[in-house]
Amino acid sequence: MSSLDWNAEATLHERDDHGSEMQYNFSVLKKAPLRELVAEVAAMDSSQRARLVIDVAGGKSLNVGEILELAAREGLA
Repeated sequence: MSSLDWNAEATLHERDDHGSEMQYNFSVLKKAPLRELVAEVAAMDSSQRARLVIDVAGGKSLNVGEILELAAREGLA
């Protein structure tokens, strides 16, 4: 994950499919640079971020665990 472009366009999604990990029934919450979205999700409490996914331009999707790992590594948490 170290090759991520922190300025890449990214989209924050929330699952509305009652917990499935399948990539359907997602609502777009916000579009912003990856760094901004990672910091925003890391600042949320666990119940707020439980159903979130970040899609990064180029086809990479980050689940909550990956988002928190990146945030901690980059000092954004």
